[in-house]
Amino acid sequence: MATDGDSLAPVTWLFGPPEPELVTTAESSESPSTSPDVRRAENVAMHAITRRGQSRSEVADLLRRREIAPQIAEAELNRLESVGLIDDRALALDLVDRLRSRKKLGTPALRNELMRRKIDRAAIDEALAGNEDQADDDELVVELARDRARRLGGLDRSTAERRLIDYLARKGHSGSTAREAARRALLDRDRELDDDRGLSGATVHSVEFR
Repeated sequence: MATDGDSLAPVTWLFGPPEPELVTTAESSESPSTSPDVRRAENVAMHAITRRGQSRSEVADLLRRREIAPQIAEAELNRLESVGLIDDRALALDLVDRLRSRKKLGTPALRNELMRRKIDRAAIDEALAGNEDQADDDELVVELARDRARRLGGLDRSTAERRLIDYLARKGHSGSTAREAARRALLDRDRELDDDRGLSGATVHSVEFR
């Protein structure tokens, strides 16, 4: 039988640093991936790219204006690129296709628009490299000139030609291509006007049957 001298002394717990695994758990709860700043950066970026296609630089500018920390912004940009939600090459190709078909812009105007959207220079060069078919470009300019010439019906030939060439230059078409397109468009316009005058001045003969 144990005596009083053999009894164990009571254990006293001393306060000290937490166990290593407890530190790890506490730190994991503060992981940057779940921080409010990271979630805010993601929300800002996703809201922008769901409204329209965005270049990497456009999203970067937006995050900077919203005062997102640089390291968090960079991580979000890399995440968006890794999943294909921002892609400067794809955006450049899409813009070139749409701006040519809808606005009939020439190569210089296309380049200016892509640069305005802050698309990567290499992506711009790649997108425009497939846009250099001269025959297609010439037809595009003539089509654009014809559409515009129909609105200049009340102007004399010299004034109409000057305004038409200026208009084509603003669309990125200049030089001999623009001048030739303006000449062809105004010839077509004049023929249409002559045809309209001929029809309006034609004498209608009535035939009376007895």
